[in-house]
Order: sequence, then structure tokens, then C-alpha cells
Amino acid sequence: MRITLWPVPSTTAVVGLPVGYVGGSATADLSGRAPPPGLPVLSFDGRQPIVAGRIVGQADIAEALQEEVERVAKRLFGSEYSGPLAAASGLNVRSVQRGRVLSHGLPAPLLAMLGRAIATPCPRATGHMLLAVAALWDQMLPDYGVGEAGPGPMSAEGRDLLARRVDEISKQAIGLVVDVQEDAAAAKARAYAAAGRSP
Repeated sequence: MRITLWPVPSTTAVVGLPVGYVGGSATADLSGRAPPPGLPVLSFDGRQPIVAGRIVGQADIAEALQEEVERVAKRLFGSEYSGPLAAASGLNVRSVQRGRVLSHGLPAPLLAMLGRAIATPCPRATGHMLLAVAALWDQMLPDYGVGEAGPGPMSAEGRDLLARRVDEISKQAIGLVVDVQEDAAAAKARAYAAAGRSP
């Protein structure tokens, strides 16, 4: 069995929350292309896995799911992905480690998030953005959380402020990178000119 975490169109009739497909190929996954049409959909009703509308056991998909989680997480966060994946998801590190994923899987919303993230044009940049948003979320949650037993979810006001802060920081980051990259390019051009070579 092979599992491919990938966005499932909202028009697809499934039971539970769809997170991807059963099937696909390693080559297609590396290319970043969507899985071919017609593959069975993997969804979850709570923690219950369902393939093409049929209930299956966690043990039936455990190895394939763990391998796909590792593949996707490495593309998003790098080889040492456990800490970043935990930070982005709000889970503890133990919950996202290999043995735990094999025995218990992961929450379906996290699997769906991984599928959407890996389908973006630049997964590694998306991984960095997930961590940036999660860091701001953690910083803001004590003031804008609305849960009764702990911080809980963030209020609408907090989410709006979070979006504005992400936008501000993104613009600042673009300016900083542009400045330093242009300076580096100019220094390189001067070095080539001094050596009598062209870049």
C-alpha cells in the first residue's frame, strides 16, 4: 500500500475528513504533481481510517501512513522534522515521532494540513511560513484565546491581528532579503570586475 497526502476536491463524496489518496508513485510525488485521477480516497471519521468508503484498521495503513508523513514532513521542514512538525501543529514531539505515528496515527486535520502544504508551489517555504505563523500564534494565544479550560482556540479578533502581523513580517522579510541579496550581488560583480572576468 502507498498513501499520498494531497488535497481532495470538496466535491468528492467521502465519509469523514479526506486527507489524500491510496496509491500513486514515488516518482509522481517527487515531481509535485497531483496524484492521477481515480485513486481511492483516504479519509478519517474521528480517528477511524476509511479507504474508498470502507472502514479499515489503523494497523492496515500504519506503515504506509508513517512513510508518507515522514516524506512530506521532510520536504516541508527538513530531515529533523519532529520538532518543527510539533511546533506547527501544537502537538508534543512524542506524538509526531515514528513509533507513535505507527501505533496511533495522527489527527486527521494535521494529515489534511500536510497534504495541502505539500501541494503548494514551494513546500519548504510553506514549512517556514507554518512555523512563523505557529510562533506568532503561541505568542498571541494567551491574550486572544477563548477556551474555558486553557487558552483553547483563538478569537476572531486574534486571528485578524495574526493575519496582519504575518503580512507585516512578510513584507519586512522581503525588504531585508532584497537588501542583502542586492548587496551580495554587487559585491560579487565588483570582485569579478577586479579580476577581469564577467559573472
